[in-house]
Amino acid sequence: MAAPGGRVMKRLLLVCALALAAPPAAGAAVKPVPSLTPAATHALWLKLTRSRRTTLAAAGCRPARVVFYAQTDWLRLATKLAQQASPCAQYYISVPPLAADKTQARSGQAAQIRALGSNVHALDEVSYSGWSGWVSAGSGTWYDAGVTARQRMAAAGFDAAAGDTWAMNELSSAVRTGAGNARRNALDFLHGLASDGTKGVVFAAGVGQGGTNLTPYKVNLQDWLQDGGFWSEAAAYVSDFAQENYGDIRTYAVGGSTPAQRRDAMAQYLGHELALANAGPGATASARALLNTTYVSFGNAAWAWASAYGWTAAPSDTMQDFVSGQIDAARAFAASVSAPVDRLGFAWAPSNTQGLSTTDFDNQTASILDRLAAAIRDSGAGTSACAPSWCATALDGAAFTPAWAAFSAWTPTVPVFTTAPVTTAAATPAGPLTVQLQTSSIADNAVAARTLTLASTSPGAQFATASSGPWSPTLQVTIAPGSNSASFFYRDTAGGTPVVSATLDDGNATTQIETVNAPAATPAPAPTATTAAPPATTTPAVPPATPPVAATPKPKPHVVSVHTRVVAHHVVVTATIAAGSARPAGVHVAIRVRRNGKSIVLVKRTTVRGGVATWRSPKAVASGRYSATAAVR
Repeated sequence: MAAPGGRVMKRLLLVCALALAAPPAAGAAVKPVPSLTPAATHALWLKLTRSRRTTLAAAGCRPARVVFYAQTDWLRLATKLAQQASPCAQYYISVPPLAADKTQARSGQAAQIRALGSNVHALDEVSYSGWSGWVSAGSGTWYDAGVTARQRMAAAGFDAAAGDTWAMNELSSAVRTGAGNARRNALDFLHGLASDGTKGVVFAAGVGQGGTNLTPYKVNLQDWLQDGGFWSEAAAYVSDFAQENYGDIRTYAVGGSTPAQRRDAMAQYLGHELALANAGPGATASARALLNTTYVSFGNAAWAWASAYGWTAAPSDTMQDFVSGQIDAARAFAASVSAPVDRLGFAWAPSNTQGLSTTDFDNQTASILDRLAAAIRDSGAGTSACAPSWCATALDGAAFTPAWAAFSAWTPTVPVFTTAPVTTAAATPAGPLTVQLQTSSIADNAVAARTLTLASTSPGAQFATASSGPWSPTLQVTIAPGSNSASFFYRDTAGGTPVVSATLDDGNATTQIETVNAPAATPAPAPTATTAAPPATTTPAVPPATPPVAATPKPKPHVVSVHTRVVAHHVVVTATIAAGSARPAGVHVAIRVRRNGKSIVLVKRTTVRGGVATWRSPKAVASGRYSATAAVR
């Protein structure tokens, strides 16, 4: 029995030698090849596979699943990781499809990766864009595409029973924004890939760390996280969810900063999607359930790029420092969310953009791989990824991006009047008035149906969805999924300046003051001429005493509504005061603002025309849930 097994091993080694022997062609730094250093990689591979043994994890070793996207050089990556592997980590290395046909899995690679140890696994990279062409050509449905991709994966030598799996690259920004059928197509594709019950890795497109306007991205991400149907279905297919966070050295290597400051800033970026889901309302429950068990803090080891993977065009020792800091941040983030297994990962795509000699480039990329492997191993064994003196290199002009801190708090969607206040005659319909859903002042389509309740402070107010009625004192209108606004008509039989309010089903509200001109007074009829009768000669009676008429008490000012929102990191509170049907100016109001239920400031304001008192925080505020109350002094 031993001889046949020995011959199989010899044949496998011969295949590996042939696969690695061909020298890389010019430009191989960005060409899909198993290794940039075939001979050296093969020698190390032989050494590791011949001496392979099972290593038990020491007590206190932090378990990890480490996922790698390799555009090229995947076999060298795998051997370098196996050389310094953590005994309590599982490593997953992607293998790209054929460049000529991205629907074809690359054969002859998975067995070489699996041979490096029971904790080293191959990922068949399944190209979404490649299979999109297959579907568009009428070859089958998206579900059929997933099933066929798995068949080709098996034919290429990937073995799910031995620990290999698939990695779908990638969920595009169209999935995040919900454009067209993007989400449905992605789910059908994933369903086909997992049709035999084998879950896989999903890479999702993200945004760069140095973004200057993250508000639209955050709004889209919040909408996606509230799509419970997407996340609950995806949970049946996904083992690891890797948001492509391609970090930028220019937002990390800040001069004068401590390793802890770099770690915290990097953790905010690497973990922002899960942090946002955990801060979200009940509608994000399905997203939280999936992401808390699958989320990968996915970092950037691609060197040396000026774009595409984030800016990493720095010296190789700075890059070693950068990957160390990302591992430190990923471990810290996993601990902060109490993940049972630390999930982290990196993109690996060496590119000789600095014009180094082949030997120099190979040596420098090898040093980055060695640091990457050692930092993963050491950070799982109770030693910091920054030890002994990493995470301290400075780059001129580097600066943190504080906007990522805002992803630890949910930005509420609020109703906003988008039509100007109206002036109308009593009992005359006005409108249409329009209320729009906005998040951070951006129009935001409803994920599910939302209800607006319309009311007024005037006893003569009436609302309708059409100018002809029917009319009612209050009205509920629905904002349909995919829409962001609702319109209505208003009329009032009483004159004055009524406050019209629109309250969303979660309690967020907005108000607007309208002007209703009182009806003209009806003149008294002219007296009718009569013939005077001769006066009677009677004794005039003494008129009875008339009791004094009690004066009507003047209405006291009172708080009608208080609206709190965060605009550009400043808290804005608007309190509306009424006195009867009037909205008086000059009323003194005390406004108390709370953050996460704790009072942070008490201010005094005076109402202006329309009975409105407003306070805006003078400085940008920290993330949190803000509320306010108001009282007439």
